[in-house]
Amino acid sequence: MQMYKVFINEKVICFTNNVEISKEFSDVLVLNFFQIELTPFLLEILEDKSRTKVVVVNVPKFEEAFTLFKSYFKLIIAAGGLVSNNEEKKLFIYRLGKWDLPKGKVEENEEVNEAAVREVEEECGINGIEIQNQLPDTYHIYTHKDRLVLKQTFWFAMTSEYSGELVPQTEENITDVQWLNDDEIESKALTNTYNSIKELLKSIN
Repeated sequence: MQMYKVFINEKVICFTNNVEISKEFSDVLVLNFFQIELTPFLLEILEDKSRTKVVVVNVPKFEEAFTLFKSYFKLIIAAGGLVSNNEEKKLFIYRLGKWDLPKGKVEENEEVNEAAVREVEEECGINGIEIQNQLPDTYHIYTHKDRLVLKQTFWFAMTSEYSGELVPQTEENITDVQWLNDDEIESKALTNTYNSIKELLKSIN
């Protein structure tokens, strides 16, 4: 089974061809059809004050429906990494009151894997990064300059033997960078991060 999850604040829109996934959620609305004109309606349903937490768009050609949905937004492509060191700790950043993984916008004529390495290096002050494999993409919606933006982030599993000082990129509002072990990820990061990051970490465990 394949599906696409798009996060908006702490809520989610799922595109799938298997309605059974709706049983995983509470406060869910299932739609068995999709047209692009429905997009504002879906966003309104998921406004902060609404009880609905999840909208499941269950259609046979869910990939086509998702492509149509994406065309409603300004699309921004980003890339980032989940970096492991020799002690099997993972690299996290602290930005705007949340734990997150290092990532950033892909520049023009830049490959996503190159962008992912560059962003991790810039945001954390490390080097010696090697990409191991690609992880699932994440999608989230936000508003920028009164325009709705859909950000697609390409993620990569990375390793680094870097053992020097970690330097947060303060101009990107990053105030801390830490190597966290599994217990610290569970107790510290996962209790104060974004649902898209939780989803990414869950997908590889």
